[in-house]
Amino acid sequence: MFLYNLKWQRREQPIVSAMTHKRPWRSVQVYNPTVVCRDGRYQMWFLGNGTATRTSDMDLGYAESEDGVNWVEHSQNPILRTGDLPWGRAWQTPHVLFDVEEDQYKMWFIMADSQRDKNNEVVFFTQRLGYATSIDGLSWDVHPEALLEGGRRPCVLKSGDGSYRMWMNAAPDPEGDFRSAARHIFGFSSPDGLVWTQDEEPAVQATELHRSVVYPFVHRNGSDHTMWYGCHVDGGVFQIYSSTSDDGVVWQHHHDAPAFEATRDPNHFDGRYTSTPCVLEEADRYLLYYSARDWGNIYGAGDGTLRVDSDGIYRHIGVAICDKRLP
Repeated sequence: MFLYNLKWQRREQPIVSAMTHKRPWRSVQVYNPTVVCRDGRYQMWFLGNGTATRTSDMDLGYAESEDGVNWVEHSQNPILRTGDLPWGRAWQTPHVLFDVEEDQYKMWFIMADSQRDKNNEVVFFTQRLGYATSIDGLSWDVHPEALLEGGRRPCVLKSGDGSYRMWMNAAPDPEGDFRSAARHIFGFSSPDGLVWTQDEEPAVQATELHRSVVYPFVHRNGSDHTMWYGCHVDGGVFQIYSSTSDDGVVWQHHHDAPAFEATRDPNHFDGRYTSTPCVLEEADRYLLYYSARDWGNIYGAGDGTLRVDSDGIYRHIGVAICDKRLP
């Protein structure tokens, strides 16, 4: 069963926000939720920072919920900081999987480092794939080396034979322009979750109308795969689109309409961006967790100054629900 045309009902308010749920460590940005439900307990890992936008610092936080909608943050957030990385200066785009067979949490994430010139233009931007394991989801054993050079926002599924499939932003040419990764999503295969082989052809590529294809998340139902990802479109808007596949390799793209649009409303927390999708399936519903940008450009930086980011700020995490019982 493909899920690209689900009818989502978004919650009017974010479940986590840098503006209304104040925490010093994430007072500027909150970003990229990854959610697991285990034994009726919902667990969310997400990113945040309290310095500024367009920086190379980002830490990892944790929250729990009894219903998937109302969340309580861990009192010791952030649970992982820059110093816990084996390389780079920022945690980026984690994906958490609970491995039932091995009774442990596994996390793939990106370690990022960047530098900007005096005009705030990116001079270089380097990303590497990292890996960590945990018994409780709070204390993590971080693998001491990068698994791959390059990449952005991994999504990993484990197969019945113990092998793994991953979809992630990556450049066709690892030595090429780092911006190329935002225009391509590739599939990867691994026997153990550590050693990865990139597919020869991309699963999704940017188009003239969809100028980027970023932050993939894949749901598998038997052999049917549904992928959600974000795209830049006209008007300074970024919203979620989808593709489907019956083998996880060759994809049909549903670009005629967004799978989950930005409202474009200046009064909505997700008026400008809906991004970094994470979909959870339950017996009677689907849950979509996502990062959001409103239309505001002004924010309070960690040094006490007011700053402007003309592209907007990732400062909200939202949730939308699709009730399986409704037509």
